[in-house]
Amino acid sequence: MSDIAMQEMYEEPGRDLDLTTVLREGRHEVGPGRYETLICPGTIDGIPVLTFTAPWTLQDVDVLMPSAAYLRYLAGGLLESGPWERQDIAHYLATCPGAAGRWTAHQVLELLTADIGR
Repeated sequence: MSDIAMQEMYEEPGRDLDLTTVLREGRHEVGPGRYETLICPGTIDGIPVLTFTAPWTLQDVDVLMPSAAYLRYLAGGLLESGPWERQDIAHYLATCPGAAGRWTAHQVLELLTADIGR
């Protein structure tokens, strides 16, 4: 994780991040840039779950409409990782910021069931 995070922070990979603060407090802003905020939302079987994100909130940015390819990518991950059915995923994605009001559940479902040449 440290190597990937360092690359996203435009730093030279190869050194470990100090995870003390994020493991203790659940959040640590390493810097002000994109992907420089470490998050620990909890644990699974006693092992900390860690990710990194931007320090700003959804209210701080202009939300853009996701492309069809991006929705298919997200849907593929949800299909692969969980118990959701295609129609549940389509409804969920159609209600997310950026898609809500721009994509209907029916349109997203069509993306998921269309033959896309794979």
